[in-house]
Amino acid sequence: MKFLNFRYGILTADLLWVLGALGLGIGLQYGGAKDPIDFAPYFQTYFLMILAVVVVWPFLYFELNFEGFKGGWHFPAILSKLIVAVSLLMVVVLAFAFLTRHLYSRLVMLYFAIFFLLGLVGVRCAVRFLVSSHLWNAPDQRCVILGHGPIARELASKIAAHPEMPFQVIGFLVPGESEMSNGFAGSQKPPFASVNTLQVLEFLAQQQVKKHIVAISQPNGSEVRKLIAECQKAEVKVYLVPQSYDLYVSKAELVEIDGLPLLSLQDRNPPALNFALKRGLDFVLSLGILPVISPLLALAALVVYKKKGMAFRTEPRCGKDGIVFRMCRLNIERHTTDPKGYEKLFVRWSLTELPQLWNVLRGDMSLVGPRPESPERVKFYSEWQRQRLKVAAGVTGLAQVHGLREQHSSEDKTRFDLQYILNWSPFLDLSLILQTVWTLLFRGLNHVPVASEAASLESAASSFVSREVEDVNRS
Repeated sequence: MKFLNFRYGILTADLLWVLGALGLGIGLQYGGAKDPIDFAPYFQTYFLMILAVVVVWPFLYFELNFEGFKGGWHFPAILSKLIVAVSLLMVVVLAFAFLTRHLYSRLVMLYFAIFFLLGLVGVRCAVRFLVSSHLWNAPDQRCVILGHGPIARELASKIAAHPEMPFQVIGFLVPGESEMSNGFAGSQKPPFASVNTLQVLEFLAQQQVKKHIVAISQPNGSEVRKLIAECQKAEVKVYLVPQSYDLYVSKAELVEIDGLPLLSLQDRNPPALNFALKRGLDFVLSLGILPVISPLLALAALVVYKKKGMAFRTEPRCGKDGIVFRMCRLNIERHTTDPKGYEKLFVRWSLTELPQLWNVLRGDMSLVGPRPESPERVKFYSEWQRQRLKVAAGVTGLAQVHGLREQHSSEDKTRFDLQYILNWSPFLDLSLILQTVWTLLFRGLNHVPVASEAASLESAASSFVSREVEDVNRS
């Protein structure tokens, strides 16, 4: 598959760039003389360092998915992951240098880290441009989605975020005319065609569609089964989306018994060691963050105290296993109809949430995890939404760095939260903390309304499909 091919291609470019980044570092440190630099002696001096990087980086690359497309192309996430990765790499290199008693120039090491990071980002941006170009998008990638509900919408959005995958959505097929007024068809405006009123195969041939994805809740209707059979006769590849949301909290594995496919769903229960490691990381990071933010928090608390007479307040929230705790925050009403200027400022920069570091130190919360919600809201959770209560609630999380906040639906946030639970690692927590900083800076400096952020996410699928259809019409 092309995805695997360019994963190895990106790794090869990363390893080749090791020499380039080191050469730039040496040149910047020792350059400036009239005579050109002879790099050979320097590369001999740094040979063991190069060897350590070449050995360690592939391990980090495959273990932590550094190709840049895991979870969809999201530049702040990619930048955050690479910053943490290069920092971790340099810690390993420095430890190796200490153990082997090699003395390297600190400035050369610093320059190498900076140039290596810039090169990694550049390689991934170049690959992103390549896979998004018409040279990469071959005609056999064109596909339509049968369905228009939440599953089809989410699928189109994920495909739009993964240009490296061999799918290019050009439209949707609606299973029946009676469904046209429901769900996705009513709220979005991508191209739709009813299976009952259109010669589907003629449409697929006209649009040069080679792939057909079935994403409806009941794909076993006679009309749909006939459509799938006709597509197979016309050599159009058919893909079926499993309809169980258990896939969000389980590891899916396809098993085949004499041609009969079975989908195995194995529950992912993290070992107790993971919880202990996460708790230790939370405690250490919180102690490190507190001295940095304490002056800002003290100033904010003083302003609120002078205005309202009480700086802090607590609210009931549900944490791990649904246990209720009192969450700390500044005494500011987030949803008031007429907020004061300082209240708008504190909410925009999320200063209201800083007191929750006390909850982290107490063990009620984690730095990263699903945002805690009130018992009244949790009471109406569906069974799969309750899966977000498997871990401790967080001050920030994957949903928050994608623009979702307290007023967004639990359904939307659960999708991100369960992705976080399934893919948790200490490295992911560090990356999300850094992404939170980017998110706060972007939101604070640009003052983008939360509703606009949500709208941009909700319209990802339709805008993507609309662009593709415009290209088809022009051609």
